Amino acid sequence: MRRVDLRAASVAGGLLLVLTGSPSQAEVEEILVTAQRRVESQSLQDVPVAVSAFGAGQIATLQIDTVKDIGQNVPNLQTYTVTAGSEAIQIHARGASVQNPGFNVSESPVGIYVDDVYYGRLASINLDLLDVERLEVLRGPQGTLYGRNTIAGAIKIVTRTPGDDGWATGSAGFGKFDTTRLGFSAGGPIQEGALAGSIAGVYEKRNRGWQYDPVTGDQPGEYDNKAARGKLHWFGSDRLEATLTGWVADLDNDGYNGVPYVPFDNGPNPDFSPAPADSAPQGGFYDTFSAAGVNYGGSQQGGANLHLSVDLGSVTLRSISGYATTDTQFGFDLAGGGAGPFGLLIASDSSFDQVSQELQLLGNWRDQVLWQLGAYYLNEDGQQQFSGTVPGLSATPAFDEAIDSETNSYAVYGEATYQITKTLSVTGGARWTRDEKTYSDDCVGAFCQSDEDPLGSGAASVALDDNWNEVTYKVGLDYQLADDELLYLAYSTGFQAGGFRTLCFGDLTSDTGATGCGGSAFEPQTVGSYELGWKSALADNTVRLNVAAFYARYDDIQQIVINSGGGFPIDNIGDVDVYGLELEISWSPFADLNVFAQSGYQKSNFGSVDPASPPGGLNGQAPPTDELPSNPRWQGKIGFDYNVPLNNRLAFFYGFDLFHSDDYFTESRNLVKIDDYSRLNGFLGLGADDRQWQIVLAATNITDRQDNVSGIFVNGFTNVRTPLPPADYMLTLTVNY
Repeated sequence: MRRVDLRAASVAGGLLLVLTGSPSQAEVEEILVTAQRRVESQSLQDVPVAVSAFGAGQIATLQIDTVKDIGQNVPNLQTYTVTAGSEAIQIHARGASVQNPGFNVSESPVGIYVDDVYYGRLASINLDLLDVERLEVLRGPQGTLYGRNTIAGAIKIVTRTPGDDGWATGSAGFGKFDTTRLGFSAGGPIQEGALAGSIAGVYEKRNRGWQYDPVTGDQPGEYDNKAARGKLHWFGSDRLEATLTGWVADLDNDGYNGVPYVPFDNGPNPDFSPAPADSAPQGGFYDTFSAAGVNYGGSQQGGANLHLSVDLGSVTLRSISGYATTDTQFGFDLAGGGAGPFGLLIASDSSFDQVSQELQLLGNWRDQVLWQLGAYYLNEDGQQQFSGTVPGLSATPAFDEAIDSETNSYAVYGEATYQITKTLSVTGGARWTRDEKTYSDDCVGAFCQSDEDPLGSGAASVALDDNWNEVTYKVGLDYQLADDELLYLAYSTGFQAGGFRTLCFGDLTSDTGATGCGGSAFEPQTVGSYELGWKSALADNTVRLNVAAFYARYDDIQQIVINSGGGFPIDNIGDVDVYGLELEISWSPFADLNVFAQSGYQKSNFGSVDPASPPGGLNGQAPPTDELPSNPRWQGKIGFDYNVPLNNRLAFFYGFDLFHSDDYFTESRNLVKIDDYSRLNGFLGLGADDRQWQIVLAATNITDRQDNVSGIFVNGFTNVRTPLPPADYMLTLTVNY
């Protein structure tokens, strides 16, 4: 606790230092967003939705370099890497979560959109945020306008689109662990007033990792990432606008390197024997013992998007077409190479193709009703070869599974906002969704079993298909208390389709719970959520304060179920209430200073539960608690950034921020608890006052805290933790034109 106090004191001291500076008046910067998907962008403060938004400058200041970095800057959102490769992330928001991101059938409850195109594969979404203009994170169910798999929110990544204003940017960074990062971006007119183009790229290489293998002396954590994006923007007509985007990425890394903890065998009860609170690493805090070459990760991906906007006079027609293809490979030792009777070496090679098409019709009736209608189609087609070897039993795979999956998703939707008076408006919308899924799994190996041969004969197969339909809707009321104060109340529903279980380790029997796994589907999860929010600009627009309170009721919530009989499958564990409070504040007491803070509180209460699920007590044993995983009671960040003008058109700028998270459990059995932790980050920079050039030294975890972010425990099998990185830094030179 003392260490946390010291960090808070350092941030407070920095604030005191900058508050002694110039008293000139300033205003909080306005942020324009497209959260409601209207023809024109809106001020963040006019949107009756809980939205966190970050412009390009804030993205750099907060060191949001990849998708996983977003979580520490948004209330009640957790994003971090675990298992698979470093390009795969877990996402947890307002109680909903996904914990097996490395598999083709895994779907996040928070939809991720890049330039309004939905991307469903978490195994490869943790990309560098390349030439990003803005981030928007919508919190709570977005079942009407966004639809698919947005039961807990949506993350929108908006990249820069070229126009008549040209630019060129180049950067070179060199950092700890022999890290190099090179980036460039250039864009501008090809034909003045009609056609513009841009290209951006990034190359990042780390030659020495921050973990350590005391047996071999290796330092895993190396990576070699390359990505590029190109855009063509046609705007030479009063009625037609078109943007074509193409992108590629090639990622290579050392994969997931779990840290084994002791004791490995923790008592006679296989499902509800908690890892002891004083469990310690078998080696050093960052030490992993996996054999060389076992852990690896990589992804090769690319895609293209085409956006068309046609002005038809009284209405606007939009078309959003998307295509993406991904090949992903990963391998890891689930036991981290730790001592014990068994371990499990996982290997996967998958490919995945996605095609999507969305049509929108948007209109404004008599400046009183803003409305939109839409239709959406998505096809996902994937193959995955997934195997597991138990070194303590055999040198050959215990199971080798060939998985094929396909999803066709259809939706139609509509939403309208009626302006009752100048200060009062009401919004209503609905969406119909149908998901059709097929799945097959052919298993070879000693662990393989099916309904026809429950004892296992070395081979098993399953072929499944199912479909789910749902209507989700939203009703909302917002009232403009004053020009700079908005009060809103909304009720929204969300839906996430069912699916098929993987990570069953060859068990393709259809019973659920402790005796079966991959031979049947899990059911959809739904949510009904109330949200009350207040958005305000106070003190002559020097303070922006946004507050939201929510209550969400999840039915048949989907969670990973870890048990001794069937691996790590997803299942429906019951009904859960989640409620919370979220706060975001920005303060500009004088020019060149920005003070910011965000905080989230959330609590979960289980209602009815499946008796075969972890909260219901597998094998007749009651769990120690019934909290949802990765659901800290409190988390938040406070910080500032300050620009100090100097002579000769120079500027010195610096900033610090402190993130804190309460403790939480890693999965629904509540057996592994992650201790509360705090991380201090900051930067120092010198450059031209117009930022045509700048040199920045940025650092994360400045005080070198040793903290975990996740972990896995199965009695007598594995007990590993996933650490956060130690202190890290990078010195970057950037030139802008």
